[in-house]
Amino acid sequence: MSNDSEKVKALASIKEYLEKKIKELQDELEILESMRSFVDEELASISFKKAAEAKPAKPSAAAPQPEAERLRALKSRSGEVLARVAISPNEVRFVIEPEISLMRDSRPLQSFLLKKVLEAMSKADRERVDKGLLPPGHELEYDVIYEGDKVKEIVVRNFREEYRLREIVNAVRWTLETAASEAR
Repeated sequence: MSNDSEKVKALASIKEYLEKKIKELQDELEILESMRSFVDEELASISFKKAAEAKPAKPSAAAPQPEAERLRALKSRSGEVLARVAISPNEVRFVIEPEISLMRDSRPLQSFLLKKVLEAMSKADRERVDKGLLPPGHELEYDVIYEGDKVKEIVVRNFREEYRLREIVNAVRWTLETAASEAR
């Protein structure tokens, strides 16, 4: 009798582990699909230009201003605007749309975006600084600006490389999509 009881406990433990692992892998798959979607959008925007964009620009009397900041809307897979994004050479700022309720203690924010993505990048950069591979002050930093318990803005500085920027944008998109779907 005791042997059957131990077997049931062991099987229940294995089942719990498998369910947890499946959930983690499903979450990772969602992130990867979101990243692929972002890459597809970027490829499409770079590969296919309108005829007006392909024509050489006529010189203007005023000197052209360098593009210091790129502005864009961060959209969900269904096309819903999740945030306004301002990207400058050293900073990316996500201004969350008011109807998106991303709360301070939400799991997608705390467990995924802050711990798995931003804190992991920041920690890796601090280790590079400690080893002398990165100058001090160049490590990734981030701030989350709250309005009460609701996230209003997410600011990330010193992302340095374009691939890291893409990873951050995709992680924020997934976090906001998840928050929006949980609110429904």
